[in-house]
Amino acid sequence: MPIKQVCPRCGQDWVHPYRFRADGTPFSLCTECDSLWWPGEAVEVAHAKFLDDVVAERLGVEGNPWGDLVWAEVIEPASDHGA
Repeated sequence: MPIKQVCPRCGQDWVHPYRFRADGTPFSLCTECDSLWWPGEAVEVAHAKFLDDVVAERLGVEGNPWGDLVWAEVIEPASDHGA
């Protein structure tokens, strides 16, 4: 059974396994502060990315990517991916 880890950035939630719906790319996410880590990265503040920035880059948009989208259209919870 995977060990739950508290988000090192905000300390307010667990880090959860997620994936992008379009291609299944896995990542770890704190749903409280939207910090994101790729598989193989240490879940530490120094390696944290901001979900909005990653989604904007993947969608090829500038700024806030959520204008006409909601999380469920772009990302979804995933089974543990060993990140």
